[in-house]
Amino acid sequence: MSIRRLTHDTVGKIAAGEVIERPAAAVKELVENSIDAGSRRIDVAIAGGGIDLLEVRDDGRGIEFDDLMLAIERHATSKIDSIDDLKALTTLGFRGEALASLAAVSDLRIQSVATGAQAGGLLRVNFGEPHPPRNTAWGGGTSIVARDLFANLPARRKFLRQPQTEANYVNRMVSAYALAYPEIAFSLEIDGKRLFATDGGGDPVGAAVAVWGPEVAGALLPLRVPDEMPEGFDISGIVSLPDVDRATRQQQFLFAQGRLITSRQLATAFEQAYHTLLMVGRHPIGCIQVRVPADLIDVNVHPTKAEVRFADERLVFALVQRATREAIIGHAPAPTIPTIVSSPLTDWTVQRRLSLAHPEWRSDGTTDTRPAPIAAIEHELPASDVAGRKLPVLRVLGQIASMFIIAEGPDGMYLIDQHAAHERILFEALMPGFELRSTDKQLMLHPVQVTLTPREWETFLNCRDELAAVGFDIEEFGGSTVLIRAVPVVLKIRDAAKVLQMMLDEMSQGGRGTSRLESLAISAACHTSIRAGQALSLLEMRELVSQLEACSSPLACGHGRPTMLRMTAEELEKQFSRR
Repeated sequence: MSIRRLTHDTVGKIAAGEVIERPAAAVKELVENSIDAGSRRIDVAIAGGGIDLLEVRDDGRGIEFDDLMLAIERHATSKIDSIDDLKALTTLGFRGEALASLAAVSDLRIQSVATGAQAGGLLRVNFGEPHPPRNTAWGGGTSIVARDLFANLPARRKFLRQPQTEANYVNRMVSAYALAYPEIAFSLEIDGKRLFATDGGGDPVGAAVAVWGPEVAGALLPLRVPDEMPEGFDISGIVSLPDVDRATRQQQFLFAQGRLITSRQLATAFEQAYHTLLMVGRHPIGCIQVRVPADLIDVNVHPTKAEVRFADERLVFALVQRATREAIIGHAPAPTIPTIVSSPLTDWTVQRRLSLAHPEWRSDGTTDTRPAPIAAIEHELPASDVAGRKLPVLRVLGQIASMFIIAEGPDGMYLIDQHAAHERILFEALMPGFELRSTDKQLMLHPVQVTLTPREWETFLNCRDELAAVGFDIEEFGGSTVLIRAVPVVLKIRDAAKVLQMMLDEMSQGGRGTSRLESLAISAACHTSIRAGQALSLLEMRELVSQLEACSSPLACGHGRPTMLRMTAEELEKQFSRR
């Protein structure tokens, strides 16, 4: 086959696929252009996940009328003149591909007026075919509207996710830039509904209140810059206290030279700063900005600029880890080992109902160590019979690291994860009532008011019927604030607000069950079970193991994590060279 040149249209569509992977990528490119234009306000609106419509409007410097046609050409940019400019790059954009790529795969409208110009300009581009620009009245700045994204590339369009998922990607991206640039007023509208708006006052915590809500914002800390910071390096941002965490890393935002990036090394450095302070599987939240000398970073690694390469990865890793660790250690209260005051009752029937409720963190950082009430688990599990037993009879020996219970069975030694075990017990206690939608409720002495983040609010609206069915009585209280009036009796929830938000956070990621109802049961059991790091009395450990023995599926929690590990007597003997 002979070699031939690809058509201009084909080249444009291929390039668009590299730069504009999905609606969120298009919004990111346009937001970065708005920042480069010196905007003090950036408004983003999408419909249908950004597939039907996406618009980014700013009050920046605008585009000259004579430059409108040039703006949609590939590799046309005002950011650099030569490759040497990359060594001292001060802008977020520089490739000159964003508008050209978006114009190739959408029905695009650019409306802009340059600073000082008498009139604005309007350019329409229909899937790569431009119409002559014309003068128009325009108030200032630039508005870019793209409709029917990838309508001319059905093969690519079918690989996009559902509109709600694509909208979540856009939400995450705009939230990141709103946090990283608190001096710019951002707003996000999805399907006609305003999700959040920042005031542009320059206060990072103020921006966090709009994006994450006041509860999370109140637990954020500014990064503490290490004393021996190398010249030209800077680490800044906000991170969460250890008692504010999430089930995923979706609320972690990393920036290098002012642009949102993906970096496994920096994400690891951030999380390692919380080592021993968070339960396994939980993740901190935060927005971290890294700046290094321009000649020590390569920003031209990936078409979307999502990846960068540092000349000294180890140094940047250490700086991020140290800045985060010093911030949380310097501000967080000294960690304590929670204890449970055991009941002096000796009757075994009563002891089987002994509370396994765990102490909760108070808002002032101390630990609630009041005696746990009797019968926190009211649901009496049926006694196991020998024929139907899933586990052998285990003899509890003690606890290690306030995390694992050591027990002896007829076939060896068992290490039991106390959190996973209690999660399985609560899950099996909850499911019968959940399935019958007849879970008993416990009225709150005083209704608990909770202000939800935009994402939590959307999830609440989707799950409100199931939440009611499983025993939560929650009503709207204006805006994104709700009142919790009742909770499921079986869970004995102390911090209802925190439990609700953790459940909504997990549900926003899709949950882990085969249905929304089962996912709620799994999440509720997880977030109300005893935690790793909690000391238990011998009596409490025996009760936990006894109830685990009665479970129908005792070997894993609802999330699929193992509840125990076993080492046979033969394996123990081998380890001690007795075999």
